[in-house]
Amino acid sequence: MTMNPTAQQSPTAAPGRALWPWYGALLLLAAAFWACYSFFVTTKLGQWIDEAALRGGEAFLAADKTRGPALAFLDHMPAASALLAAGFILFALVRRHDFVRPIVAGALLLGSAGSTQLLKHVVLERPDLNISEASMNSFPSGHTTFAAAAMATIFIVTPVAHRPLLALLGWGYAAVAGASTLVLGWHRPSDVIAAYLVVAWWSVLAGLFLRHAHGSSAAPATTGNQTRAAPERILRFLAILGIPMAAGALALAVAMPHPAIGTVGNVQLLLFLAVGLALVLGTAMVAGQFVHVLFARYGAPIRRRFVRGMK
Repeated sequence: MTMNPTAQQSPTAAPGRALWPWYGALLLLAAAFWACYSFFVTTKLGQWIDEAALRGGEAFLAADKTRGPALAFLDHMPAASALLAAGFILFALVRRHDFVRPIVAGALLLGSAGSTQLLKHVVLERPDLNISEASMNSFPSGHTTFAAAAMATIFIVTPVAHRPLLALLGWGYAAVAGASTLVLGWHRPSDVIAAYLVVAWWSVLAGLFLRHAHGSSAAPATTGNQTRAAPERILRFLAILGIPMAAGALALAVAMPHPAIGTVGNVQLLLFLAVGLALVLGTAMVAGQFVHVLFARYGAPIRRRFVRGMK
């Protein structure tokens, strides 16, 4: 009987090739982060657009009655996000006897939050270009990083069948958290975008580690029903919408006049706030779809126990 060599070797052939998308994604996200920093933080035009969007947020929510509940939401967001992530990690440990993914998910959360603080306070600097009164570096946003990273930890420990819904809800939550920091005048758009890129980078690193740990003997489970699931279609649609929305908003911001920042009226500031929101929301949806597709196509299978058959 003649055996088909392709069928025999397909699960294990060229194992290193299956890891190329992960390494490529890490490089792409790192390049996007550096491009975001280089333009929005180190150039006068980028700082101007960032600052105009921030001042637009301050002008939009100037009333104390409006700001109070929103500020309370931001104050409690890190703790609420951490509790939610911890609950899912604990469930994976106790209910499914899964040890590897919860540990990796915890490392993702700590790595994202820690690297954000390191980048913000030690590695990166914000040059004073006479645009902003605040010269202290706020890039990336710590609040947004924690919110997005908490959702990413839940995504890591969630079974494959439920990941499209978790990706949609998780990155939707991260988008709301990032938009809130902009509207309330806590962070500039680039701070939020950088936070998404940091979390996406750590999510990819976690996925790469799991792919190494679980090997390439089994492909991730995908079915026609999962591919056509409503949450996955919605996330894909939002990502497709987010690309031209963010690109168009940035092109509009670059094309508009940039007078002395203190002379810009409220109408123009609100327009730049809309630009900032488009950049934030568009980036969140694209990042969510990017991570989800990478895990769906190239991710390692979930194993409910670290050692098969362990009692």
